[in-house]
Amino acid sequence: MTASEALRRLFDPRSIAVVGVSRSRKQGAVFLQGLLDPGFQGNVYVVNPAATEILGVRCYPSISALPERPDLAVLVLPVDPAIEVVRQCAEADVPGAALFTAGFNEAGTPEGDARARALLDAAGGRTRVIGPNGMGIYNPARGIAMFPGMPADAGGVGLVSQSGSLVQFLVRAVTERGLGFSKAVSMGNQLDLDAADYLDYFADDPDTRVIGAYLEGVPDGRRFQQSLRRAAARKPVILWKVGRMASGARAAASHTGQLAGEYRIWQALARQARAVLVREAEELVDTLVAATALDGRESLGRRLAIVNGPGGPAVSASDACEELGLSLAALGEQTTRELRELVPAAGTSIRNPVDIGMVIDDATRIYGGVLRVALADPEVDAALVIGGDHADPRAFSEMLVEASRKEAKSVLHVISGDFGPNATGGYLADHGVAFAPSAERVLRAYARLALR
Repeated sequence: MTASEALRRLFDPRSIAVVGVSRSRKQGAVFLQGLLDPGFQGNVYVVNPAATEILGVRCYPSISALPERPDLAVLVLPVDPAIEVVRQCAEADVPGAALFTAGFNEAGTPEGDARARALLDAAGGRTRVIGPNGMGIYNPARGIAMFPGMPADAGGVGLVSQSGSLVQFLVRAVTERGLGFSKAVSMGNQLDLDAADYLDYFADDPDTRVIGAYLEGVPDGRRFQQSLRRAAARKPVILWKVGRMASGARAAASHTGQLAGEYRIWQALARQARAVLVREAEELVDTLVAATALDGRESLGRRLAIVNGPGGPAVSASDACEELGLSLAALGEQTTRELRELVPAAGTSIRNPVDIGMVIDDATRIYGGVLRVALADPEVDAALVIGGDHADPRAFSEMLVEASRKEAKSVLHVISGDFGPNATGGYLADHGVAFAPSAERVLRAYARLALR
């Protein structure tokens, strides 16, 4: 079965068998609970010859004893039994198996390499393998989770990760910003299905708007390069590549058995493909949010206007613009004349950054008037707004969206606790406004996308 055929079934299975859940629930229960809690929209089976039911789900003695052929088998077994069950899956034409099991090629030993070869022989190309040493699939729209309690709301972010725990962290970090995931995969050692296969899948997936990836290494650099170029030509691709230094590369090798490769090669790969390369989790989350918000913009220019209430953050934002390769737009005479009519003379500035002073009341109207004038300037490509309306955050967000739509230019916004709770992040991203908790972070995300 080809990778593309298999992945269409594995990301959207009609039935799943969990193999290896113990009667004491100490082993494998997390995977079963990850299907039961969100209400998987399909049939769930448990394979355990020593039990009749676990967590209310009937148990069967083997894969062949199941009442139907599952699309996906989730294996929580020691190495040798896992290999045997994969063999059974192949004999039953089960499309895929996700293996939590470790002890294969990541061990870096002849014994581990021999187990890896035995696993591939058992699969025989008939059952495609996710992992081993991974956590499998997350598809909130279908009620599939790797862990109990993962967010159930779907969205447009697709995620490929070599770390299962990081999938959980990144999913929560992104959903806390108001976005959701189409699907995610913890791919482990990439012994069979690898990063290139998942990129190909997400490039074609209509539910995925942007693609994020946490990578330690890839088994086939040339094929990965081809898949990266293809995916990045269709949608934004954000890569968090670890193992940049010698110590990190050693840690990557011991974690998933992957060769990290020189970081400069990864920089070249990303540059040639017009993908975005980031260096930490925070930057990955910020850039995924910005890419979702700015998806569809024909161009992202370098020249920014900054509209700011408190003066200090604008100075820091100005430094960040220059450091990131952006620039402050030179506002035209017409713009400054119109701003002079809107901004009080005392304690303010109509130069860029535009400092409108401390606004106590009617913040949405005041910020909105200044923002619309700034965006109308032909020398301005985008605007950063630092400030808000604690009395009505929703009205302020709607003003940002309308100003961006009217001038067909990008608007960046800082949402922080300084202006009270704000639950409008998802609305902003869905309607084209990028945001982050600080000016520096949202500018960094914008620059990564604009300067690809």
